[in-house]
Amino acid sequence: MKLKIISYILHLLFMTSCVQGADKAQDVRSATTNEKSVQDIDWMPYLTKEGDFIYVDKKMNQKLPGTYTHAAPFLSTGYALVQDADRRSALIDTAGNIIVDYTENTIELMPVSDFTLMMTVREYEKTMPVWKWEMNILGGGIKKEQTYHRVEIRIIESDQLILSKNVPYAEDDFSLRYSMLNDNHIVLNDFLYEIKNKKLKKLKEGIAYTLDKGRYIPYHESRFSLYDIQSSQPVLANFVGTNQLQLDFNNQPLVLDSINMDRYAPVVPKLLKGGKNQDVYVFPQYDKAFPKHIKHATADQLAFLKEVGFVYSVNNSPYFILGRFNYDHAVWAYDWLYIDIQGNLLNEIQVDDFYIIDQIGYMVWPDRYMLFSEEVLGQDLGKLKSSYVYDSDSLYIVKTQLENEPVKEGLWNAQSKLWEMQPNYYSVSILDDKNQIFAIQKELEGKYYLYNNKTKSEIVTPGYTYIYSSGLVRLTDDNKDDIYFYIDIPTGAEYRAL
Repeated sequence: MKLKIISYILHLLFMTSCVQGADKAQDVRSATTNEKSVQDIDWMPYLTKEGDFIYVDKKMNQKLPGTYTHAAPFLSTGYALVQDADRRSALIDTAGNIIVDYTENTIELMPVSDFTLMMTVREYEKTMPVWKWEMNILGGGIKKEQTYHRVEIRIIESDQLILSKNVPYAEDDFSLRYSMLNDNHIVLNDFLYEIKNKKLKKLKEGIAYTLDKGRYIPYHESRFSLYDIQSSQPVLANFVGTNQLQLDFNNQPLVLDSINMDRYAPVVPKLLKGGKNQDVYVFPQYDKAFPKHIKHATADQLAFLKEVGFVYSVNNSPYFILGRFNYDHAVWAYDWLYIDIQGNLLNEIQVDDFYIIDQIGYMVWPDRYMLFSEEVLGQDLGKLKSSYVYDSDSLYIVKTQLENEPVKEGLWNAQSKLWEMQPNYYSVSILDDKNQIFAIQKELEGKYYLYNNKTKSEIVTPGYTYIYSSGLVRLTDDNKDDIYFYIDIPTGAEYRAL
């Protein structure tokens, strides 16, 4: 399964400072039906000679009468954020109507199917009771106030208020990141909702972990249950976390302990044990029980099992991945063995679209020996780290680093075992995974350029200080001032007046 994170990230231009003072109701006007079909909207912000933005189509024809100090592209649901000279943000629709008036509140948007989530955050100072005052030892003063956030989340189309909270700044972990369980159910900020008529009905709170096929696990201190959205009864009930796997081989017990031990305990343990037969279900999808018996094993495989510290379940398959840490610190990797649900040990497996990623996004499995040819592994490329390019068959951005040398990057095809782009660049970043368009940096601290991997050619542009996947670019002029505007990533056309 390809894991996708769906997000709409606003550039810092639109992350404005928050207003202080007493609570004021957010001015949200009724969202009118957009005059134009959302599917017909491919407008982009265009930087004029006067230094403000208008909205134009692909032929650079102006489509809305308004001008804005800053502007963001329209969402698929037909809304866009704009900003005035005072750096206040507002929300407009495709007719140019102001849906949310200009405000100093921070605004974030997220399209969900055919409706739009909006989160507004206002920062303010709240006077605290005496017992919560803080003594400033160095300055000698007393801090009587604490920074708070007023967080509101609503649906623009129906103006339904989903959440309204005043929380201390340090405790504000609300976001618009969500998980779809199916077409009619969503998990947002640990709440399970039913979607109906562009509104959300709260069904359950405290959702710790969402799984595929409409399954989820609620929070619990010690016992965990797995639910399917189609049933009110748990699929697995009252399971507990464990770090052991108890196996049997030739009627002899074999215990694998210290499995999947994390520096910080996860919210849901990676091994869950319970049920009538005390079965163990394994992260990431907890979709099948780990076998209790091993059918056949060589002496080397038995020795391997005794050192296993890493177990993953490969979803949509009968396999589990077993990892033994390679203590050759020059390698810093795992050795692998596999087992199926019948208890057959395997030296290799063939699965598609399954990847194990470390905490900073680099590939753990498949590892270098599975991805690269012997010729490449024999070259002195130093450290090799790879990350998968989604919506591709077998492309990986690869970082190489020799000792005391800067990181170089390239693009590797694991199927053909050939470099699509030699690792001669100081940066290779994906802008459009479907069309295989990348931003490449040819010189250290140099400009970024567009590269089309399908045509194996650069897209002609003057180069930019940075290129964002939204099409926003940053260009530093001769006076060291930064200019922001948008480009059309597939063609490199600039949305600005020269």
